[in-house]
Amino acid sequence: MRSSIAAQIGIATLLGTSACADATDTPATPAYALLDEAGTKLREDFNRAGGSVRLLFVVDPVCAVCLRGLDDLNRALFASTDDPRLQTFVVHVPVIGAEAKDILPASRLLPNPHVRHYWNPSGAFGRQLAEATGLRRGDELVYAWDVWLIYGPNVTWDGALPPRPQRLMHQLPTLQGNAEFPRLDAGAFARETRRLIAELPALPTRQ
Repeated sequence: MRSSIAAQIGIATLLGTSACADATDTPATPAYALLDEAGTKLREDFNRAGGSVRLLFVVDPVCAVCLRGLDDLNRALFASTDDPRLQTFVVHVPVIGAEAKDILPASRLLPNPHVRHYWNPSGAFGRQLAEATGLRRGDELVYAWDVWLIYGPNVTWDGALPPRPQRLMHQLPTLQGNAEFPRLDAGAFARETRRLIAELPALPTRQ
């Protein structure tokens, strides 16, 4: 219980800092793209980034545990790289009451130039992703949020549903103990991502 409270306080502090920044920094462009029921914009961006390692996160931007996951991964991975061979897509869904205005503060937890944010107000994407990945507890489909996915460079999103990832981690109590879908370990997630990036052709050297 104490660790949970500490996590809530830590996230509140992080978002409080972001809120202060919002008062003086107005972005020139929207912080997110609106995602339709077919996930069209995300599918286009995902396929356009083929050849790179791609990460997909699905979060509720007011969920403290989701925000802690973003912060943990920023510390473990994003803060130490701006490699364009790593492209990240964050889909925000309103599972516990988030609104579009909550996305910008949450997005500040991943201040990396190769991260894109999307808003899916109907939440349909979480159901589609659950179906695509076989995210189940027994026979019951588990809605896909607070999930963290890794895709290799050769994966293409061809059908209506997102492709299956190389790795899926989560922070969902309903999937505790599921060997196929381990709980998010930011360090392990970062190591696997870096390994995949290292297998890609090197970036051209600057003259």
